[in-house]
Amino acid sequence: MTEKDYTSEEKGGVICITLAGFASLIAILYFFIFKRNIRKSTANTHLFGYFVCLMLANMMQAIGTIMNTEWVAKGGIETGPFCTAQGGIKQAGNLAITMWSNAIAVYLFELIFLRIKSGLIVFWLMVVFGWGIVLTIVLVGPFVIQEPANGPYFGISGAWCWITNEYPSSQVYLEYLFMFFAAGLTFVLYTFILLRVRGNLTKVDGKWKVQFLPSGESWKLSLSRDLLDMQVLNLVKRMIWYPITYTVLLLPIAFARLYEFSGMKVPFGVTVFTATVFNLMGFINVILLVTTEKLFPDAQTLPEFSTPRKHISISLSKSGGIVPFTLESSETSDRYMQERAARVMPGHSRMDSALSYVSTKPLAKTEDQRQA
Repeated sequence: MTEKDYTSEEKGGVICITLAGFASLIAILYFFIFKRNIRKSTANTHLFGYFVCLMLANMMQAIGTIMNTEWVAKGGIETGPFCTAQGGIKQAGNLAITMWSNAIAVYLFELIFLRIKSGLIVFWLMVVFGWGIVLTIVLVGPFVIQEPANGPYFGISGAWCWITNEYPSSQVYLEYLFMFFAAGLTFVLYTFILLRVRGNLTKVDGKWKVQFLPSGESWKLSLSRDLLDMQVLNLVKRMIWYPITYTVLLLPIAFARLYEFSGMKVPFGVTVFTATVFNLMGFINVILLVTTEKLFPDAQTLPEFSTPRKHISISLSKSGGIVPFTLESSETSDRYMQERAARVMPGHSRMDSALSYVSTKPLAKTEDQRQA
C-alpha cells in the first residue's frame, strides 16, 4: 500500500526526471567503456583519477534518480528500506559531485596556478578523505540527527525519497549549502587559473602583479607565458565551462528548493523542470569531457609543471623596445644557417649560400664605435 499516490501530472513529471537519469547513466557508461584513452594525456597528473571520482558521483546521482521507476510502477511512494536507500544515494551523489568538482578545481589551481605537483600518496589520501566526508555526512543524518518524534530522516520528500521535510536544516546545510559553496569556489579558482596562463596575473620578485592591456597590446601578455602555459591555455578556456555548467544546472533547483523551504508553494511543473535539468549533470559532464579531450596536452611530453619560470617584464620604457626571437650568434648557429641556406637554395654553391647568409647578419662594430 503506497503512502503517497501519484496524480497523472506527478507520474508524468517523475517519468521525465527519470529519463534524465537514464541519459546521464548511459553517457557515464560510455565514458568508462570508450573514453579511457584520456588516461594517457593525463599520465603525469592525477586528473584522470579525479575525473573518475566525478563520474562515479554522477553515476550515484543517476542511480538515485532511476530508482524512481519503482514509484512509477507502483503509482506512488511508500516508506521502507528502498525509500531510505534512494534518499541516501541521492544525497551521497549530490554531495560527491560537489566534492569532486571542487577537488578538480583545487588540483588544477595547485598544478597550473601555484605550479606545485602533489605526489601519488596525496592523491589517494584525497580520494579516501573525499569519499569519507561524503559517507560521514550521509550517515550522520539517520544515526545522529534523526529523532523519533520527527520520524525517519530519509523518507518521502515531494515526489520521491530524500531528506524528509521534518529536517529542513539538514536539507539546507547538509546539501544545498555545500552546492553553493562549490559553485562559487570552482568559478573563482578557474578564473584565477585562466588569468595566470593568459599572463594577466604574474608573480614578480615574490609579489603578485595584475596587468590588463588594451587589445592592441595584448601580444605583450605572451611574453610571460611559457610552453606549459601555451599548451594548457586552450584547455583552461574550455574547462571554465565546468563551473559555469555546474552553476547553471544547480541554481534553478536550488532556488526552487529554497523558495519551497521558506514556506512558499512551488508549481510542480517548475519542480519537474529544475530537477530534470539538474539530473542531466552527468550527461553534460561527459559531453564537456569528450569535447575537451582533444585539448588535453600530452602530459608525458611536457616538462614538470613545477619547473621554475623565467619572468620577462613587459615594460618597454627602460629598454626602448623588445625584439622578439633574437638569438645570440655562435659557431653552431652560423653553421646551421649556412646548411639551411644550402638546402633552401640548392642551385647555389655552398660558398654563395654562406655569403648570402653572412650578408644578412648585422655588421660588426668598428673599433672606434666600440670605444665610443
